[in-house]
Amino acid sequence: GGLPFQNKFSNPNRESPNNSTTMALPTLPCNLDALPTVQATLPDHLTEEILLRVPTAADLARASMAGPSLRRIIADHSFLRRFCALHPPPLLGVISCSFIPSEPPHPSAAAARALTDSDFSCSFLPSREPPWCRCDFRDGRALFCVVPDDRVLVRDFAVCDPLHRRYLLLPPVPQDVSDLVYHCQPFLAPAGEDDGTGIAADASLRFRVMCLAKYQTQLVIFVFSSSGPHAGQWQTVAFDGWSTLVAGISEDARSTICFGKRYYVHRCFCWAIPGNGINKLLMLHIRTMEFSSINLPPGTRDCEVAFVEASEERLGMFTLHFSPEDYAYHLWYAILVGIGDDPRQWQTEDVVPLPHDYCYYTVGVAGGYLLLNGFPKNPDMRDPDCFSLNLQTMKLEHFCGASYVMPLQSELYVGFPPSLSPPTI
Repeated sequence: GGLPFQNKFSNPNRESPNNSTTMALPTLPCNLDALPTVQATLPDHLTEEILLRVPTAADLARASMAGPSLRRIIADHSFLRRFCALHPPPLLGVISCSFIPSEPPHPSAAAARALTDSDFSCSFLPSREPPWCRCDFRDGRALFCVVPDDRVLVRDFAVCDPLHRRYLLLPPVPQDVSDLVYHCQPFLAPAGEDDGTGIAADASLRFRVMCLAKYQTQLVIFVFSSSGPHAGQWQTVAFDGWSTLVAGISEDARSTICFGKRYYVHRCFCWAIPGNGINKLLMLHIRTMEFSSINLPPGTRDCEVAFVEASEERLGMFTLHFSPEDYAYHLWYAILVGIGDDPRQWQTEDVVPLPHDYCYYTVGVAGGYLLLNGFPKNPDMRDPDCFSLNLQTMKLEHFCGASYVMPLQSELYVGFPPSLSPPTI
């Protein structure tokens, strides 16, 4: 069932790092061991242009071991920033109770092995009581918070770089709303998206922390930026349409409104709100900091959903269905398209069958993959596993053995091996 899905997901053309038509670059040698010989006859800037065309991070790591001159160029932070901008980082593993790397024959397994000894629990953080709790991971950074015992807003946060054992303690979130907090969800926003100035020299060090808080009467997001005019401060953005979204719902029902798993699609964070008579997708655009909502199909109320980037800046949705007829799970894929006078209709595209021996849960979407956790229907026959669905080819692959993955408390690790990962703090 893979071929019919071809080209339905966005696959942006990767531009050449040098669009000039006046300079012809030497052909990259097929044998990476020959790079020192080539580099000896070229100035550094041409060698750098060649290295930017190395297809994968694993190949670049091999090239860095070929000689000290190449290692010096590749280890430079400005070069690594350019390489990461041109080559989307792969999905390497799952951060749960510990780091679970992808396993052979998955294509990212070789790079993932280099991360097995990394301290993703960030034990170097100063001790707190209650203890630090990891709540998100993105762009090489981990977000930790101190969860209070009572139902109040989480106020204390730390942003960590696990690979380089660095951390930054943030100022407390201002407690300026007196209503009882019914829901609080802290997370990291993508780096470099806050001011629209392009890739600057310090772009890899920029980050934002956001905290979505649902009170009795309103929905608020607190935002901390490491750069820009409000750097080092918490800003507050309220969703003006929250009262309209929950209109007609009783006060008791409002207190039980649940937000689904968070997804990042086309510069927007998305949360499904499937029950309580709402059945909508809440979206937050991270550049404009404006909220909006989209109706979800009626059939998604009791199903797990995952949102992905479809082509032409459209929104794609996977729905995990269980079919009692064949006692098996299937992934239904739909995209949000304009039909007739209504510009927002979900159009079903196809169905991806899944192996019949498992019950499935969605772990997340990252690095061009949808990750599923499969629990065997007969636990005496085999252990749980994780499966990755390639969003370009629709090929389902075994990702790792994952007997201790907790889908609701796990983050996906997308990145490069430590040797190709400059500090993020």
